[in-house]
Amino acid sequence: MVLEPHDLLEINRRDLISHSPIPDWALLSLEIAPFVVVRRAIAPNGQVAVGIRGRNRNERFAAFLPKNRVFRQIKPEHLTKSYLWEIKQSPVFSALTNSADLFNKYSLSWGPGGSVGFELASKVETVTLESDLDIIIRAAEQLPMDVGVQIIHELKKSPVRIDVQVETPAGSFSLSEYVRGSDLVLLKTIYGPRMSKNPWNDPK
Repeated sequence: MVLEPHDLLEINRRDLISHSPIPDWALLSLEIAPFVVVRRAIAPNGQVAVGIRGRNRNERFAAFLPKNRVFRQIKPEHLTKSYLWEIKQSPVFSALTNSADLFNKYSLSWGPGGSVGFELASKVETVTLESDLDIIIRAAEQLPMDVGVQIIHELKKSPVRIDVQVETPAGSFSLSEYVRGSDLVLLKTIYGPRMSKNPWNDPK
């Protein structure tokens, strides 16, 4: 089982490992929806770094989980197999429908992250009228610049703010920053963020 950042994991909260007390809001969140998200961080051998999300943006708690205690793994790209969000009445989900056509046009491996991905995976309402749309693109090979430019151009027409993160073997970066054509982009890695000339083959 390959666990990657943004993957949602269904778990038993008793299996979580934390070096500080888990706050009450986090325990309540896990009762409502027993899902955590894989974090981009170094974890002890046999464990994965995970995060608990609450109802508010400032409610995030970091913990660890034994890899063999994952009940179910849902990747962002798994959530695009069927357009389950089309029955939902929200500007964010309408934007997701329009975005889906765009990403599928270029045969990309993609999916929703953030509150949208969490709601689709857990079946618990987490999206609000203020929610942004977070999109994850899995790109094992370099994404052509012209494709990236066209995607950002089309997404700017959306009434909803859409943030696209590109996941590579080396880490993650913002697509909007990448298409600016700068020599360096901010690459998020398990060792922390750093500026990179090649976000697909960044030397450690």
